[in-house]
Amino acid sequence: TMKRLTKLTAVVCTLLLSSCATLFCGTMEKITFDSDIDQCATLTIDGRKHKNISFPYTTNIYRSFEPTIVKAEAEGYETEILYIDKAFNWVSILNCYDILGWGIDILSGAVTKAEYDYYPIEFEKSEAIE
Repeated sequence: TMKRLTKLTAVVCTLLLSSCATLFCGTMEKITFDSDIDQCATLTIDGRKHKNISFPYTTNIYRSFEPTIVKAEAEGYETEILYIDKAFNWVSILNCYDILGWGIDILSGAVTKAEYDYYPIEFEKSEAIE
């Protein structure tokens, strides 16, 4: 019976520690954008529009291997493009030798995270066309 209990404990521990980054961090993360303009703006994040936002603005972005592309627009200002690069999410290390856990974390994108959680946007006044 002690041998069975040991095996059962090992199996339960393996299952509980599978896909650690997906379980502990999720497949989305909070990012804050900030700017010194006083008017509303529109952020397009990976094709999804966030209209009439004011700064600072916090939203969720998907974890993935590709950079997240953010287009920032405000009336009277030049359009600004930001690329949110991704870094390795060290929580994934908890998978150790669990190939299933690594596979789930890789497929879900949870092995990555945004390089930073705060991004300033420096809008430049657009030049008037005469």
